[in-house]
Amino acid sequence: MKALTVNKRFEEQSAFVGLLTKPLVTTTNDSKLHRLVMRHQRQLTEWFRRLGYRLIVAGQIIRLHRTPHAGTIAAPYTSQPPRRRELVLALLAAAACEERDSTTTLQAISDQVRVITSLATSPVTAYDPEQGPERSMLLLAVRRLESHGVLVRRTRDEEMLRAWEAARTGIGAGYDIDRAALLQFLDPHTVALALSAPAGGEHELLAATRWSRMLRVLIETPALLYADLNEDDASYAASMAGRLAEAARTMTGGTVEVRAEGLVLILHPDHPWTADATLDWPKAAAASWVALRMCDAAGTIGQRSADGSVSLRSHQVDALASRLHRQHHADLTDHFKQRPERIRPVAEEALRDAGLLHVDDAGNWALTAAAGRYRDPDPRSDWNTATSLTEDSE
Repeated sequence: MKALTVNKRFEEQSAFVGLLTKPLVTTTNDSKLHRLVMRHQRQLTEWFRRLGYRLIVAGQIIRLHRTPHAGTIAAPYTSQPPRRRELVLALLAAAACEERDSTTTLQAISDQVRVITSLATSPVTAYDPEQGPERSMLLLAVRRLESHGVLVRRTRDEEMLRAWEAARTGIGAGYDIDRAALLQFLDPHTVALALSAPAGGEHELLAATRWSRMLRVLIETPALLYADLNEDDASYAASMAGRLAEAARTMTGGTVEVRAEGLVLILHPDHPWTADATLDWPKAAAASWVALRMCDAAGTIGQRSADGSVSLRSHQVDALASRLHRQHHADLTDHFKQRPERIRPVAEEALRDAGLLHVDDAGNWALTAAAGRYRDPDPRSDWNTATSLTEDSE
């Protein structure tokens, strides 16, 4: 009986994490996750209710709606967020599918998107299929609809897609339209909450939603740092740290570190969708090592705040990059040896992608408290072999 209970909880937690990474689930785009959610729908609905989210099961379509609080959400972290144009074209492609019955083609979607955006009343830049980058962006948008199960590809020949994208020939691919998934793709109620001003007093609304907002930040980002919060939220989060940690542990199956600067959630590595919910960093690559070296050195000379963050002026960052190039020249790849000015932008990009760094308009650095988890990287021991730091890995 105990083993059955443990397995049930593991499945519930796996489904919970899975829905965070894939909020629209059909039997086509993820049959395993679909089965788990249907099996544990009642528990999952309750857990998402604690976050202020809505889990909708409409027939065979499962949709998690991240309902905004006061027009804001705790945005799930991603190192490579989609470009705005891709998201706009995905919405337009979905609108184009509304005009079809049950099947369509990539070329038909392209034609309809061109028509929609060419209208005088269109609020977005007109789509021009004669431009290569536009066709490539539309293909990314259609693939996004595929990943959500809105479109199900009937033709699997990738050469047809390449011919449509590059040579501008053929239909690209044929698709079945899942109209039930298309209906759940966007929710007017959620969109309205995101775009409209909050009703009533904003201060009262923020106070009423403080628990769910703090829990969202911990689970979605997944670090709740007091330095990132306003004074009232930080005080509340610190006083409720134990309860927030327990709630996050229960729903995700992960481990929560309660630290002086905040709470950090570490997801269970055995959950099947953990890889989709976490960032694979640092890697055995030159860019990661350079970023870690800069991060570690910044912690020794920067101005440290009580909340654990570290600040550096832009000229100090330049000095650190020069020192790294000089002192570790033998450990660097040719990419950095030949052009030392490449060190800083590569390090900045890697650290920002990892959620460890904020850079202001003047180029000043602000390392988050979480950056303190990384100390003294050594390419000869950390990466095991010299071949780890290859040009291909940059």
